[in-house]
Amino acid sequence: MLRFARTLTAALAMVAVLGLSPGAAQAGMNDSFDSCDYPKTFDLIVLRPLSLLALTMGTAIYLAAAPFAYVTVKKDFRSVTESLVYQPARFTFKRRLGECTGVTLAY
Repeated sequence: MLRFARTLTAALAMVAVLGLSPGAAQAGMNDSFDSCDYPKTFDLIVLRPLSLLALTMGTAIYLAAAPFAYVTVKKDFRSVTESLVYQPARFTFKRRLGECTGVTLAY
């Protein structure tokens, strides 16, 4: 039993070392927030439903928190509305399939 445990531990360690080592970089990959073109099917099947969910949740949070936000931060109330409702709505409905140019993303 001890021999099996040592063999399993060694195998898991080898997999971890080999799996976590940096691999060869792909020549055509561009990791940039400036150009974020998605495949259209991924956008339609994954991103649109998730952004619609974010819009729904943001609107619910906005409706619950709007009176308190208006009383406490009247000057920044428009930014609360922008980040919880308008940005998810623009990302969901205003952009073409597969692209996110022209959408202001707040990171």
